[in-house]
Amino acid sequence: KYCIFDTETTGLFLFKDPDTGAPIPADDPRQPRLAHFNAILINEELEEEDEIDLFVKPDGWEMPQGEDSAGSVNGLTTQFLQENGTPIDAVLDLYSNLVQSGYIVVAYNAQFDCKMMRGELRRAGRPDLFDATPNICAMRAAMALGVKKAGGGRGFPKLTDCAAHLGLVIDDAHSAKGDTRAT
Repeated sequence: KYCIFDTETTGLFLFKDPDTGAPIPADDPRQPRLAHFNAILINEELEEEDEIDLFVKPDGWEMPQGEDSAGSVNGLTTQFLQENGTPIDAVLDLYSNLVQSGYIVVAYNAQFDCKMMRGELRRAGRPDLFDATPNICAMRAAMALGVKKAGGGRGFPKLTDCAAHLGLVIDDAHSAKGDTRAT
């Protein structure tokens, strides 16, 4: 069974400390926070069982705004998240239960989304489930389909490139719900 999911966050990960070059752990205070979690659950017959769509209530952090910020990309604001968010512990309970009950997680750029969940689990003082989380990266799989990046650039194709290759239209791109559906 599969848990296809996507996250929206307060930003992108920092991989190395700019001063020392040392790796920066997923739970470092400088790392992004989880703001939106969406998952579609698929059973053993590859039928959709359920969809989960949870915004996260900020607890000591804010959604960045302004040009080129995460908020400008995903449309989320601190006020919206405060009014519509779920406490992070409830989101982590749900995710942990899915992993521990045998779901294989699937994400477009699973390295990012799984790292996001590991960081939040660690911040909450919980096991990060790294070794217990089987995952499939749809982005890496897209390379085997011959998906090319728009503009002919190098590297992994974006989700929009993959959708275009397959003749799909992404409704609500850059939202966790829209990107989960596209994946």
